[in-house]
Amino acid sequence: MGLVGTLVHASFDVVLIAMCLAGIRRATGLTLQTSYLSSKSHQRILGTVVGVGERMFDVAVAFMYAYPSVFRREQVPRPRSESPD
Repeated sequence: MGLVGTLVHASFDVVLIAMCLAGIRRATGLTLQTSYLSSKSHQRILGTVVGVGERMFDVAVAFMYAYPSVFRREQVPRPRSESPD
């Protein structure tokens, strides 16, 4: 695989990780803290990557809503709280 193939593969992997981070943020509210990076340019790059992941996550969700015959929403049962007797 040449240089272009390696760059495409690495870019695809970064976008997949960013999409996973977007899904985690949407499901739990936990988000990546960029303030631990000392360089402002690195913070901006990381913010851009996470933003791309958010947009790709939105595209994936829109795609799934566009094909309801293939994708369906499952009702997740809520856990019952155990009451002490």
